[in-house]
Amino acid sequence: MLKKFIESAKSLTNTRTLALMGMLLAMHAVLGAFKIPVFSNDNRITLTFAVNAVTGTILGPVPAMLVGGLGDILGYLLNPGGGAYFPGFTISGMLGGLVYGLCLYKRETKRFFWWTMLAVFLITLFVNIILNTFWLSVLYKKAYQIFAASRIIKNFVVYPLHVAVIFILGVFVNKTGIQKKYK
Repeated sequence: MLKKFIESAKSLTNTRTLALMGMLLAMHAVLGAFKIPVFSNDNRITLTFAVNAVTGTILGPVPAMLVGGLGDILGYLLNPGGGAYFPGFTISGMLGGLVYGLCLYKRETKRFFWWTMLAVFLITLFVNIILNTFWLSVLYKKAYQIFAASRIIKNFVVYPLHVAVIFILGVFVNKTGIQKKYK
């Protein structure tokens, strides 16, 4: 794992890597503008998770952390009416990118599904349910339990969708061989 982290950090000196990160960051910002409320306005679904997963699959954990964090900031700057900026969600975006990068970077297709399930599970449980619910309770000054029930239901309902989308994108990335261009 440490080797993947160091290798992906070194790739930040590659112009091609930086250009791809810029395109993925733009996709993150655009997809982040389309939010679908589920149960309440505090529970929203976006497709930014797919961009973070693709970044982690192709470029590794460090670029995925940067795209996740910067994507959150850029998304807010492009759509400030979508809610207040809160740095906790930027941290969550970075942690999500880290998990996707550590779990999916340089994984072979035959085991990619299991790694996808693990990555999505870890992010769903620790980032989306525990950490983001905590951020919401701090931001809105309400009890953690007020947000927890609906967020748990929403996250476990969308879990299979996230796994399916990331797996399909990961298989596509592996079959195109795009990863080999960014070593």
